[in-house]
Amino acid sequence: MDMRAIPKNCNFDSGDILIVGGGLTGLVLANALGVAGVRVTVIDPIPKAQFLSSKFDGRTTAISAGSRLALEVIGAWKNMENQASEILEIRVSDGDSPLFLHFGHTDINAGPLGFILENRIIRSSLIKCLEKLPTVKLRFEDRVKSIERHIGFISATTDNGAVHQVRLVVAADGRNSPLRQMEEIPVKQWRYPQIGIVCTVRHEKTHNGVAQEHFLPPGPFAILPMTERRSSIVWTESEKLAPAILSLSTDDFTQELKMRFGNYLGELKLAGPIFSYPLGLLHADKYTKPRFALLGDAAHAIHPIAGQGLNL
Repeated sequence: MDMRAIPKNCNFDSGDILIVGGGLTGLVLANALGVAGVRVTVIDPIPKAQFLSSKFDGRTTAISAGSRLALEVIGAWKNMENQASEILEIRVSDGDSPLFLHFGHTDINAGPLGFILENRIIRSSLIKCLEKLPTVKLRFEDRVKSIERHIGFISATTDNGAVHQVRLVVAADGRNSPLRQMEEIPVKQWRYPQIGIVCTVRHEKTHNGVAQEHFLPPGPFAILPMTERRSSIVWTESEKLAPAILSLSTDDFTQELKMRFGNYLGELKLAGPIFSYPLGLLHADKYTKPRFALLGDAAHAIHPIAGQGLNL
């Protein structure tokens, strides 16, 4: 491109890096770069209020001990630690077997094995951090519609007509990444014949920081400890049966849930909406192109078993 043909509405104030996608991965990267003094702009099409709503994303995330240290280094952990529930033990069981695998933090003379946090808490905490960083700009309710390489920089044009000139564009826009498709990066992917059903329950007894991973014929059923006598349920079900379960009344759904959960924590009640997600694997053939990089689910997405997605 002729360098003299720069568009008149070009935004020279966009910084060094444009992160497209304000999910957990994009916000963590923006926070790390901002703390290092790198000039960053984050763009996401979703309104901020919707982004922070509990109805937007009912999932939780398991933060490993190593990831917690990384969040602490970049100054983000302090905003979320009071709402994190410690994982002190992990029990893995299979079907009706009375035997199980047990992992405890005391076995390795260490602190918690990890922490469970609601995605909305992580997202809200990261945004609060970013709003205090002078080199980071957040742009909600806008979307990148095209990108173009130039000599020494790359530009991204958004729906509102802004043109962002930066050194690097990072696509953190999810497993169906529009930017990855714009860049014509092939992926290898397949769908598991499973649906992930996610909800939060309150229970009569305390969970004592124990996370459960119960392997059932349709897939793993995870019980993840949260604050305030709550647990996050990640229920993997057959894609044939899941629609019928999701269409049940609240009472009937709770009864189905109890059959899998058991009664070891006493009486159960739903503590919020029920969400569902198709499960699949995706891996991009390449993660980078000149002045362009894929991040998070845009590059690789895995089954939620063991909850290691964000940690990876």
